[in-house]
Amino acid sequence: MCCFGISNADSVEDKPQSTADTPLVKKISPHQYQIGIISLNKETREICIPAQTNITKPESVIEYLLVHSNGEKIHESLLTTAADPTHINIALKLLNYRESQELFRLRNPDGFFTDQYPTVAEDIKKAARFSIQITWQDGTLEKTIPVTDWIYNEATQKPMVSAPWIYNGSYIYEKAFNAKLTGSIITIYPNEGAIANYSGDDRNDDTLWSPAKSTPEEGTPVKVTLKPWVAVP
Repeated sequence: MCCFGISNADSVEDKPQSTADTPLVKKISPHQYQIGIISLNKETREICIPAQTNITKPESVIEYLLVHSNGEKIHESLLTTAADPTHINIALKLLNYRESQELFRLRNPDGFFTDQYPTVAEDIKKAARFSIQITWQDGTLEKTIPVTDWIYNEATQKPMVSAPWIYNGSYIYEKAFNAKLTGSIITIYPNEGAIANYSGDDRNDDTLWSPAKSTPEEGTPVKVTLKPWVAVP
């Protein structure tokens, strides 16, 4: 099981940092652990993040799936969370997800992008992939669906195609973790500074994506679950 009862209002900035008496990673049960307000399951390799809906009007344009509630891109994100981006990154590493830079073009010696992409080993590609489910309370019913059902492609007039989300790990710049500085966690439009990115073919167009009409109203509490990607034949 994953967390769903933890309030998104419990901001990590208001909580004491890890000390010798308060370890960062807390064991809850034989397979269940907690880091801040997120939980992870070592057996299923699931990570659960409490969040809430943010940009929900169908006429809006979104570029991000999940950002921190104080993040720079909150005005472009479907969901927000109070979870510390660093904690999410640690959880991914603890569950043996591997960083892959396959979505980002290489740069030449002058720093400009080329048309080439890095060669990434197949085992790393496989370990970088995950799916995302969303769980929320709809009246008396708890519902769980792929998060892509809440994202609409204006070009195809259909929901976002199911494709793996890729863990790329953000980066360190001037001794600071970029995802924590910016609050960028999971993005649709490619962003190396985020922790993970969508891999679908239309990801490079930042004008295509909007919240689906079925998305619950702004401020609805949700649970975001990351789990290993399983390709459908």
